[in-house]
Amino acid sequence: MTALAATAMFSAAPALASNLPLNQQTGPDLNTKIFASGDAGVATVGTTVFGNTSNGAGHNVAFTGYQSFNGTTFGALTTIQITGGNGFAQVADNDFTQANATGNDDLKALVMDPTPDFYLYEFSIQTLDAGTVSLWYLMGGTWFLAANSPITTGNGDTQYIFGNALDPSIAIDKVAIVTSSPINHVKQNSIQLTGVRTVPEPATWALMLLGFGGVGVAMRRSRKNKPAMMQIA
Repeated sequence: MTALAATAMFSAAPALASNLPLNQQTGPDLNTKIFASGDAGVATVGTTVFGNTSNGAGHNVAFTGYQSFNGTTFGALTTIQITGGNGFAQVADNDFTQANATGNDDLKALVMDPTPDFYLYEFSIQTLDAGTVSLWYLMGGTWFLAANSPITTGNGDTQYIFGNALDPSIAIDKVAIVTSSPINHVKQNSIQLTGVRTVPEPATWALMLLGFGGVGVAMRRSRKNKPAMMQIA
């Protein structure tokens, strides 16, 4: 029972900062949405484009497009665009052709760099073909590969969440989404700011309660067994 309780509690404990996971998910958006700067629905084009986390925040989130990233070196820059509206910012390859006939479909690494530190990032991505999605994150000047990377995915919109919801003290500087197939667009961008807790999922609460309950039962059994063991001695 003690071992079961310890396992349950360990499973619910924060992960190491250098081993943060990337997972597919269908849950709700995070608290801080990222909008296109100006939020007017007009495309802004460049190798780096900007979003914001609230009205009046200006250009406090930068997106930069690259042709590749291997964890230490970025490839050539490529042109991207950001559009807004009433929803999240959508970042896309500016000259995506759906066929790659002209070689313009070359966006395979997108860096998201917000001014405020964050510990969770949620996004939806669509690529030209089925392939893999990996996520790298920068902390303390070092790039780490997210646990579970790469994840096999189709070419439809797929939603992902990155980070550890149980540790809001983690401060991530930026992330790089890296794919094996050219990126069409990345949308539904939202983050959770460092120091701001999310409400744990019901499954997380259940796992934690199981752990505490198991420890309690184990301690009660231990106390009951002690007198009998002393008498035998």
